Amino acid sequence: MTKERQPETGEAADPWDGACPAHWLVEGVGRYLAGDDALAPEIGAVGRQAVTRAASEVERLLSSAYAAHEVVATELRLAGPRLGYRRTVFALSPTPVALMLLCMRLCDVGDDVSVLLHTAGQGTVTRAAAWPFAMDAAERLTRPPERPSVPLPDGLDDLAS
Repeated sequence: MTKERQPETGEAADPWDGACPAHWLVEGVGRYLAGDDALAPEIGAVGRQAVTRAASEVERLLSSAYAAHEVVATELRLAGPRLGYRRTVFALSPTPVALMLLCMRLCDVGDDVSVLLHTAGQGTVTRAAAWPFAMDAAERLTRPPERPSVPLPDGLDDLAS
């Protein structure tokens, strides 16, 4: 993070004096991209073009933000004596039935299945079971981590693990 722009003519002066509040940014970016020997019009044009392009990038970036509890990646680890250790990372979280279908294709009876749910800001939740497992185990393996600020509804306390 850079320091905030300070007024050039004393602390009580208006730093913008009616000019664009991002003028210093446009000029700094333009000078960096065009070079110190570039003329002022070229510096301004290059800076404005870069800042304009970055403004839409900021919108895309902000719309892609995750809450701390949201799952950003799901890792599936499979281990067994015949096929050894296998690992795959998915951008999406499988549903319980999809997990069971994957395991039918990729696992032998008795293989260890671990599902790691990597969250945006609360670490990783790991759950495991031996294949084959029933729907209740598949649901437990694929359940997203609970939000610490939002408790489970009454009657579901025994599901939190």
